[in-house]
Parts: sequence; structure tokens; C-alpha cells
Amino acid sequence: MSLISHMSLLEIIGFVLTLVAIALAARAHVLTWPLQLLASLLYVWLFAKFNLFGEATLQAVYAVLAVYGWWQWRSNQGQADLPIRRLSRNEWLVLNAVGIVATVAVSSLQIHFLPTDVPVLDSAIFVFGLLAQWMQAKKRIENWPYWIVLNLLASGVYLYKTLYITAVLYVLLTLLAVWGWHRWHKALA
Repeated sequence: MSLISHMSLLEIIGFVLTLVAIALAARAHVLTWPLQLLASLLYVWLFAKFNLFGEATLQAVYAVLAVYGWWQWRSNQGQADLPIRRLSRNEWLVLNAVGIVATVAVSSLQIHFLPTDVPVLDSAIFVFGLLAQWMQAKKRIENWPYWIVLNLLASGVYLYKTLYITAVLYVLLTLLAVWGWHRWHKALA
């Protein structure tokens, strides 16, 4: 089996696992986390092969955050379910300030030390993806609009990198994020 067909098979498996995991996240179902863990581990390898080091690192952190999210959603201090909440204004401001500063720092590191041709986009997806994943693990409703923007940006990067299946996946993830945002709004009301 050639490397190309092997990567396509991994890309397809990651595609399916990710779609199912995010559909479960939109339903606030705890099984999202083990599926996100498996998909993230597959994408670490795939993105590293395409010199998307920020996104490969992001997927590795997603794997760790999947374990954290699984633990958060299952060990909610005696409550039946971790409640969906909103970020406070101060949390939102701090989150975005950290995101912007970290994106600049990570971009600078990529420009100086890694052979990537999309350092700013790769870094922004990395940094804000971490923040969105943390918000999802804490069941903060604001995770969904972040995912919508990040998924659209990522799909463009994947098209540019000829990861066509993954680009389609991220367009579908955008639609799932819209659906998840709608479902969580209804649950919050």
C-alpha cells in the first residue's frame, strides 16, 4: 500500500470518527470524548506528514483534552450532568487576549523554526482550537461560534495542502457546530 493511499485511508477513518464525535458533542453526549481521542491521534500523524505542525500539535493536545473532557463530563461533583453555561464578559476578554498574544508567539516560533508555509493560520487554528476545546470540555456555549470560524479557516488550509477529504470534513464540522450551537441554546434556555 502506498503512502498516499495509506494517508487517504487514515484520513477517511479520521473523517468518520470526527463526524460521529462532533455529532455526539452537539447532543452533549459523553461518548464524544473517546471518539475525539481516537480521531485526534490519527490526525496528529497525518498533519505532521503535511508540515502542519501547529495542527498536529493541536490534535495531540486535543487528545489530552479529550481525556479531560471525558473526566469533566463524568465527574461533575454529584450532578447528573455538567450544565451548559456562558462565559462571563471578563472570561471572554481574557480568553481572546490570551488567544491573540499566543497566536503571535506561536506564529513567530513557526516562522523561525519550522518549515511551514502557513504559519499564521496554522498558529491561529492551533491556539484558538485549544481555547475552543477547553470551552467545550467546560460546556461553555461559546465554544460553538469559535468552532464555526476555526473550521472554515481550517478547511481552506486543508484545501491548500491538498487534504481534500479533511477539507470536506471541516466544512461538515462547521455545519455540525451550527447545529450544536442551536441545540445548546435550546438546552440553556
